[in-house]
Amino acid sequence: MRWAVCRVLVAAVCAGMLCGVASAARAPATSSPAETGSQLETRPVSFTTDEGIEIHGTYVPPRAQAEGKAPIVILLHMYNRDHNDLLPLLPFLQEAGFAALAIDMRGHGRSVGPAAMNLPKRVGDRDPKLFREMYRDVEAAYLWLADQPGVDTGRFVLVGASVGGSVAMNYAGRDRSVDAVVWLTPGTKYLGIDSMRDARKYGHRPLLMLAAEPERSAAETLGAMAAGSTVQLFPGQADNEMALHGTRMLGQVAGIEKTIVGFLIRSVGQPATQPVVASITSDVYHNPDSASVKRIKKANLRRFSSPSEAESRGLRPSKSGRRSSAP
Repeated sequence: MRWAVCRVLVAAVCAGMLCGVASAARAPATSSPAETGSQLETRPVSFTTDEGIEIHGTYVPPRAQAEGKAPIVILLHMYNRDHNDLLPLLPFLQEAGFAALAIDMRGHGRSVGPAAMNLPKRVGDRDPKLFREMYRDVEAAYLWLADQPGVDTGRFVLVGASVGGSVAMNYAGRDRSVDAVVWLTPGTKYLGIDSMRDARKYGHRPLLMLAAEPERSAAETLGAMAAGSTVQLFPGQADNEMALHGTRMLGQVAGIEKTIVGFLIRSVGQPATQPVVASITSDVYHNPDSASVKRIKKANLRRFSSPSEAESRGLRPSKSGRRSSAP
């Protein structure tokens, strides 16, 4: 069905309709930017994590006519699915100016090697250790994106569905350069990932959580812990509470793709005029031309749009920095 999205309200009313009541009829998917005549360019890609796991996915590069560098977004699928479930979002993201990478997380889709690691079996066994290590797949995806032409890694967001959102939050708790996360159908402990802990670590950064009414509980619990969060709900199906779970909401909830992309656009903001850099392992940021930056390993290097942004996420200027000159 095609549902209207609504913000959580005390009265639980959205556009005159009680959010818990499902009354809309089945309808076609939301209109696509492809209707404008633009051709979506996609590329199959693969890269390797630091443990040697080969990750596969689909990359949509920024539009050739786009001015400046493009913000980046990594998309993460649900349990026992693959990145193809997220392909409906890619035209909207490219139209909005993003460079987008949707990946198969380890043990899913084509990301099943090396054989000795038994990744598909461990997925089938719901091995919590495997899922708690999936943040490394996001790290590898980021590093691959950072090497692509025309991208701005100082504007970096994540989209995850169900446990993919848990992985996104787990990664974002480790990497303060993540500007925002969109989570389709949140859960507090999907497959052993402690998202309550990760929500606390996430801090005040923007977080959009989308869920059907029957699955609202976790979103509201997590929303109370993440100060920058927004919870949006829509009606579910009385006979199947998971009918709109995770990526199943795409093309079924009216305007959902535009809601997601609009939130991401607002969250990444404009290109930086005074960027700073930091190591993912440090609480100190530096000017990009600082000699200290040369000592940061490439895999650890992260970018922020401004000193103010870095400091709002708990970093402090290096002794050689000149914070007083920052806007």
